[in-house]
Amino acid sequence: MPTYSYKCTKCAHVFDVQQSITDDAIANCPECKGEVQKVFGKVGITFKGSGFYKTDSATPAPPKKDN
Repeated sequence: MPTYSYKCTKCAHVFDVQQSITDDAIANCPECKGEVQKVFGKVGITFKGSGFYKTDSATPAPPKKDN
């Protein structure tokens, strides 16, 4: 089950809750019963393999002609 982070807009209490994706979001802070918002963190992405860079699929430049 995924873990979601929430932050209270009233008292700034931050807490984590394990919830199913189908569960409703938490609406109230367990400390002060104020309104909460989900906290979204940064997600690390690693690109592995070929095809992710501009130079991977670039066609080579035609040879220069000497005059």
